[in-house]
Amino acid sequence: MDSVVRMDPAPITPAQLAQSLAAPDGAWPKRPWALLDVREAGEFAAGHIPGATSLPRRMLEFRISDLVPCRDTSIVIYDAGKSAVQGGEDRRAALAAATLRQNGWTRISILIGGISAYRAQGCALAEGVNVPCKTFGERILHDEGVPQIEPDMLAARLEAGERLVICDVRSPGEYAGAHLPGAYGTPSFDLSLHLFDLEQSYQGIVVNCAGRTRSIIGATTLKLLGARNLWALKNGTMGWELSGRQLERNAARAPVAPSEKSRAAVIARAEALALSVGVRTATPDDVAHLMADTAKSGAYLLDVRLLEEFTAGHISGAIFLAGGQAVQHADEFVAVGTSPVLIVDDGDARAWLTAYWYRRMGFSDVRVLNGGMPAWRESRRPWEIGRGRRPALGLAAAEVKLIDAHCLRRALDSGNPPVVIDVGTSRDFAAGHVPNAHWLPRGWLEDRIEYLAVAGNPCVIASRNQAQALLAAATLRAKGYTDIAVLEGGVDGWQAAGLDMAAGLPSGEIANDIVEPPYQQGLKSMQRYLDWEVRLLSPAGSDSDRVSP
Repeated sequence: MDSVVRMDPAPITPAQLAQSLAAPDGAWPKRPWALLDVREAGEFAAGHIPGATSLPRRMLEFRISDLVPCRDTSIVIYDAGKSAVQGGEDRRAALAAATLRQNGWTRISILIGGISAYRAQGCALAEGVNVPCKTFGERILHDEGVPQIEPDMLAARLEAGERLVICDVRSPGEYAGAHLPGAYGTPSFDLSLHLFDLEQSYQGIVVNCAGRTRSIIGATTLKLLGARNLWALKNGTMGWELSGRQLERNAARAPVAPSEKSRAAVIARAEALALSVGVRTATPDDVAHLMADTAKSGAYLLDVRLLEEFTAGHISGAIFLAGGQAVQHADEFVAVGTSPVLIVDDGDARAWLTAYWYRRMGFSDVRVLNGGMPAWRESRRPWEIGRGRRPALGLAAAEVKLIDAHCLRRALDSGNPPVVIDVGTSRDFAAGHVPNAHWLPRGWLEDRIEYLAVAGNPCVIASRNQAQALLAAATLRAKGYTDIAVLEGGVDGWQAAGLDMAAGLPSGEIANDIVEPPYQQGLKSMQRYLDWEVRLLSPAGSDSDRVSP
């Protein structure tokens, strides 16, 4: 692989890629190179090369620095091969390669013929998202034997008066949307800190998520920490709804703060657990050294605390990814599994537990900042507040003209109205856009713009995400569109000006840029998703579907 990807950019055949993936160090997360799918998220979910990381071309400038920090990393990128646009060739991989080269990533290979050629070679594809992480969850259920409980059985035991506590380990936002009646919001590995307090107050603990993976990992974690009476709710909130029951809305519960006795016991056990599988400790000096130049070290720094803790103060360059989400979504955030993965919390059990699972998943170099953020602050190193997202590459150089909403409104009513192009997501466009605007995802911008606007004629770029509009306008300027402007304040600015909005996608348009969760698509979608998840490990679903009363 290395000799192939050093060229700039070098073609790689489907056979060569398949051979590299089949090598001992070819599977994610054991490979020292990245495999990026630059198609839209819906295309990726419909079928992708196993172990690939989804990075839609429209998100490249926003995410590549986090996904592949080391600019000397070998990268293979691919698109559809055959384009849905006029039946031609998909150019998104070539365009993405150009963007990568401009920003310092030079060891790039493009898959010849894209995924269509890979499939034609007889190579299997994977369907869905977070496939390696969810497969790992099913394997843990099979290997560790944590019992599941059916929704019917849980309901019966609760009705019989059994003191069971339901702990929802999803994100606070998911929990707030809807949850099991009476459930507590205990996101990610925050639940673990309450373990011994909960065992004193209840006869058993039931862990749930939306489906399977996070509840499996959460329940297994409690078992490894010494919990006795616990279950993972089979199929989570989706299973609850499929059993004909309703979720609770507009209510929120959280357990009281964990006792110091529970915290201390869990922290000690979590640290021992992590060290037993090869997790290493890191000092503030170690972290500072690796994060000083991630373009060379390739290090990932994952902050696994809650969002409010992260925004109150975090290490520069850290990625917010709460523990349970860090396990389920690892393939979305760590594209090169052999790079150092540094994990930080507040000096409690959450980093140790996340690191434990990363080692179990196959990451080779996993380290925990000893003492967490308190130790970092005590070392008098700088830290920052807020969400901490990096600015998109190329944004500072995107010098384009702005037009405010009222000026655009007048221009649209003139004899020479500009063409308005909305480069936002299908979800944002459908929710509301400038009347008569054309929806053109930025990943397809160069291939489709000629069907909507002619260079030299006035054109205005709009989006709810202003950065996407600015980058799109800069691209069109480079293509010779001289009369180009960006709607100031974006679609939100237009709406705030009190101007009329249009809604919905264009007739016949198929949106494949957004993958909606199955629980937002009805009961049939929920069942299909759960069946798929079980089949990831066991086609028959027998062993991985173990249920305990």
